[in-house]
Amino acid sequence: MKKVELSELFQSLEKLGMDRESVFRDQILKTLRLKWNDIVGDYFGKQSFPKSIDGKKLTVVCRHSMISQELEFQKTELLTKVNSITNPVLLEKIHFKTGNEFQNPKS
Repeated sequence: MKKVELSELFQSLEKLGMDRESVFRDQILKTLRLKWNDIVGDYFGKQSFPKSIDGKKLTVVCRHSMISQELEFQKTELLTKVNSITNPVLLEKIHFKTGNEFQNPKS
């Protein structure tokens, strides 16, 4: 297998229409999904999941409005935990939304 320089990889991705930021964002989102139970605990982990990252905002979808509200109370602490995983990319906001689009990718 040929060794590929990181710059070559990014050039190839750019030719496919993908930029560095979107690649990093996708990888960060996958990592957060894998570690979500560690961040919010098992109970809330089964009731919510990180849906997307848009700029510096993480959107989390929750099964019930009560879960959204409880996580909202913990927002500052959760943002600190999330940023310890996403470092050096720092997120500034977490938005919790309740929706019928709840589809936990870990299930």
